[in-house]
Amino acid sequence: MELRIHFTADDLARTTVATRPDDMWELVNSLHILQSPRPPSEYGPWLRHVRTRFTERDLRSLVRYVTALVPYRGAFPDFLTPPGADGFGASLDLIRATPAARLRDELAVHFGRRTPPPWARPLADGDRHARQELQDALTTYHRELLAPQLPLIGETFHLERAQHSRDILAGGVERLLHTLPPSIRWRSPTLVADYPRDRDLHLRGRGITLIPSFFCTKCPVTLIDPDLPPVLVYPVTGRPLPDTEPDGLTDLLGRTRALVLQALTPPCSTGELAVRTGVSIGTASKHASVLRRAGLVTSTRRGCMVLHALTPLGRALADPHRTPSAPDGDHTPH
Repeated sequence: MELRIHFTADDLARTTVATRPDDMWELVNSLHILQSPRPPSEYGPWLRHVRTRFTERDLRSLVRYVTALVPYRGAFPDFLTPPGADGFGASLDLIRATPAARLRDELAVHFGRRTPPPWARPLADGDRHARQELQDALTTYHRELLAPQLPLIGETFHLERAQHSRDILAGGVERLLHTLPPSIRWRSPTLVADYPRDRDLHLRGRGITLIPSFFCTKCPVTLIDPDLPPVLVYPVTGRPLPDTEPDGLTDLLGRTRALVLQALTPPCSTGELAVRTGVSIGTASKHASVLRRAGLVTSTRRGCMVLHALTPLGRALADPHRTPSAPDGDHTPH
């Protein structure tokens, strides 16, 4: 099944990439991961954090509340992901200001024939106390379960956005649309994406905002209402773990450090290294520092990021079958 997004020339001219991670899209997508029976391995560090917080605080009622609005499968109300918000606080303000008629309509569609929880009816009626309960639940979830992941979310997002910028400079918006994740294909003038059901979205000259998301997996996501400002939320491009266990390196360095060494081909930032190996930013930074002191890795600051690369010795260890080449200096133009 496919989502088909139909572009005109005006839509191509008005296609943009979000300037920062969207907090509410990350929140709802993280709820899908939290409820998944088989979550992808790269979310292991975050899920361990979630389990720790569950042992420290009773968050069960909170999770029941938010998962009633955002189930593992199926749609969730559009009002939870207001477009154009600049940060989590601004998103909460827009959610709180949602007209009662829209709340009523979207919640009715969401619950359908199911019996809604007790708080749903007052929320649908725009009750002030019910709105505050919703805001408190979202705030607590964000603070307790998402906040530690925000640095990694931010760095992976900005790496993705930087690559999109290079794509646009090299070949315009159509080049960018050709380089989105494999679940999205550009067949001019239509962007086709894997989707839970067949659907057509006509942009009608409004353009679209592309939103890379750390917690989005496989299929991209968009809003239900076609009259809302169009967005497409899709997975950031992470690199998978190596296909095989680095047995020899594991004996020498330990499993995680061996994976870190192998993951540094090609060079990457600390945040991308964390994504490639499925560890936290702090853990990736620590292992990169150890490897750097051992002469296997170099680290160079580039603006707000640190870029890590293998030294010749590091490359030889990471790929012992690699044919030796001339020293790096021989490739430097004079």
